[in-house]
Amino acid sequence: MAESIVTFFLEKLSNLVSHEASLLEGVEGQVKLLSNELEWMRLCLKDADAKSAYDERLKLWVNQIKDVTYDAEDIIDEFIIKVDHQQRQRLNYLKFLRFLPSCISLADRLPLVQELEAHIREIDIKIEKISANKSRYAIENLRTSDASSFSYEVMQRKEKRLPTVEEVDVVGVEDCNGRSPTV
Repeated sequence: MAESIVTFFLEKLSNLVSHEASLLEGVEGQVKLLSNELEWMRLCLKDADAKSAYDERLKLWVNQIKDVTYDAEDIIDEFIIKVDHQQRQRLNYLKFLRFLPSCISLADRLPLVQELEAHIREIDIKIEKISANKSRYAIENLRTSDASSFSYEVMQRKEKRLPTVEEVDVVGVEDCNGRSPTV
């Protein structure tokens, strides 16, 4: 679930970068770094999401990644809405001049770009803290091999089994011929 949230946002961010690159002029480097960081987190989430049901620390880490992804998505959406609003205002204002108002100069967008830049820095700080907490509190979630994954699953199954009880004094055990077995 958490992996799909990050994947959805990364696809959205990728589309924005490829189709609306002019909107991100001035912050494209930071947007790319944010995208790379979230891609690493998405890869870590593949295994972590399933195991988080058994580990509260891992569950907290997964939830924090989901939250920071939602925050990043909100910031990008808000930026797009503000730029679109600014373009519409400029279109209405300059309509009589018959300019091509679909392009907003960087100077017109500078306050919006600076605001986006500040928000991305905040997201980066949150991501750094989440990563530091993962290391600090020894949250290990990644598969090192298929064997470790297998042993983890076996341990989970063993917890669900009834304990075996060894009987020392067995009464009434006979073989097929009616004789008692010799010990």
